[in-house]
Amino acid sequence: MGPSRTELMRISESVGEPSGWDFARVRWDRDPTPWQYDDVVRRYLARESDVLDIGTGGGEVFLGMAVHFGSGIGVDRDPGMIQVADGNRHAQGIRHVSFATMDARELRFPDNTFDVVLNRHCFVDASEISRVLTRGGVFVTQQVARRNTLNILEAFGWTPESFGEGWWQPIAGLASSFRDLGCRIEAQAEYDVSYWFRDVPSLVFWLKAVPLPEPFDPAKHWEAVRAIIAQYSTDRGIQTSEHRELLVARKPWSSLGSALQQAELSPRIRRNRHTRGPFEALPKKDP
Repeated sequence: MGPSRTELMRISESVGEPSGWDFARVRWDRDPTPWQYDDVVRRYLARESDVLDIGTGGGEVFLGMAVHFGSGIGVDRDPGMIQVADGNRHAQGIRHVSFATMDARELRFPDNTFDVVLNRHCFVDASEISRVLTRGGVFVTQQVARRNTLNILEAFGWTPESFGEGWWQPIAGLASSFRDLGCRIEAQAEYDVSYWFRDVPSLVFWLKAVPLPEPFDPAKHWEAVRAIIAQYSTDRGIQTSEHRELLVARKPWSSLGSALQQAELSPRIRRNRHTRGPFEALPKKDP
């Protein structure tokens, strides 16, 4: 059994409205994963790094890493997200990070601007990223993959194709694009693990916060939610899956590759190059 239509509407009202990409109100559990996005990113940051975060949302993750780099700018095509991000920045008193409304397909920055470009769960353009990266600069992305929460989508009568053409950006194709641009792929990985919403309010807040083929409406979708609860409730919570893909790509240092040219590169790039190990050395962490 699950909540009635009226009960689900009350739960939806009680969990409040999403702001940015803040999922602190979601109580969750997950099987161990082979990497954590924050851990991967920190391996490529240095105190002198100039960093770009594409699809920054409310800046929640980016601001959490601000202590590890010299200066940063987060961009998102949604002005509402940028407004939230600016509010979060001011509330935390962080002065070396700024935010701007911008499309990932047309980055309004000069060539060779950033030591590190980050992206989490949104579309990117490989050629634009390669253009704005400095020589030897690194791009790190984690993407939501097609089997993510597949059982929940199916309960609503949706499939991965329901999001429309161009919604998914498979890492294999993105890696190929970076190779075509002369970049070296330093890490490419994937996981698909069990994930649990620990209670109904957490599931409902998530449904309200994430992009779906159509906006979640508790009055319209309550039967789908009841079906999910009835079929997938376990001792650990309401079970689904978390499917993620990871890519780390490095822009070429130089077409000539001489020691003299590398010595002329900025100190912040040299430090990034020589102090950051391969992805395979990352420890596995439980959530």
